[in-house]
Amino acid sequence: MEASLASSVYNKSVCQEGTIVRLSLDKCVAFIKQLQEGERFPASLAMLRGAAFFAGYEFAIEALLADDVHVIRDRLDDTGSGFVGIDVPQGIASEPATDALMGSVIASAIISAFMMPLLDPRNGTPFTVYTASPDNEEALQKAGVKFYAPTEKLGFHTDGMLKNSAVYVPRYIGLYNIVIAYNKPGCFYWVPFAAWPQFDEWAGVLGWNRAYRFEATPIVYAGALDRAEEAGARIIEAPVFWRDTSGDERAVFMNGDLQGPVDGDGDFDSRLVQRMKQSIACDARRIALPQRQRRLFLMNNTAGFHARDLFDAPIPGARYTRSFLRSVASEGPRITP
Repeated sequence: MEASLASSVYNKSVCQEGTIVRLSLDKCVAFIKQLQEGERFPASLAMLRGAAFFAGYEFAIEALLADDVHVIRDRLDDTGSGFVGIDVPQGIASEPATDALMGSVIASAIISAFMMPLLDPRNGTPFTVYTASPDNEEALQKAGVKFYAPTEKLGFHTDGMLKNSAVYVPRYIGLYNIVIAYNKPGCFYWVPFAAWPQFDEWAGVLGWNRAYRFEATPIVYAGALDRAEEAGARIIEAPVFWRDTSGDERAVFMNGDLQGPVDGDGDFDSRLVQRMKQSIACDARRIALPQRQRRLFLMNNTAGFHARDLFDAPIPGARYTRSFLRSVASEGPRITP
């Protein structure tokens, strides 16, 4: 289905509307009831610890998703897609805070069905919660985490992870919007590598497996959902375009600010990176879904780039402007020695 989607950032071409799976309210209520009866429902998100928190509830998660599990898997494994949205309904509980917690627990359970999440090093949870508010916007900017500020544009990129100083590209990413307090939240965008005609051309320009220096974006943790802390920026050396020795598996690492090649090529034109990003934004077929509260995005991070519009028109008086839960698969190709 083709749809012209309004965008405050990426409005130069027609987008393909993405797939949305809408969960049944009755099945969500039944799933939460099973957790409660098994004394497994957490009192808070901070209590949802460990990558195997939902072990023993696999059949309950399958019942929650029903036939939609095949739709989700097909989209994630399809190189022409790699992206799907899942809506968790409101009204699981009558009390708003409890309902929000239940929605987040369900999102985390669904994520666990498609990946083994990397644990947050600080909290031991299979996700990290990022929160912005009018009070901590300045702290976010001082921490250098401009891309997590709702009013900052987030350009096309892929996500990476560090394990023992080696760089990996996590296979899957899950992002669940807990709170969006904006009247104009815009869209979330996905570009499959297969839908970017210039992929091979740019891989040739920047080089397969050629190492570059990146200044990584610091991580900001939301402790009590009202403060931010800087975890510290660092320089990472990794290829932009990577492929294994057989050439069958490939990935892209594009996160943070690219400083230049490690080999010290004095002729490197830093404007190439912006030209490449412009090519992704303007020349590729994009899949788009509106950003909404209680919407989970699942994506195959080894098969495409993602981006989002800036958030506009904040809702007056809202305590938090945005809060989202992010999970990263612990598995994925290692792209550095």
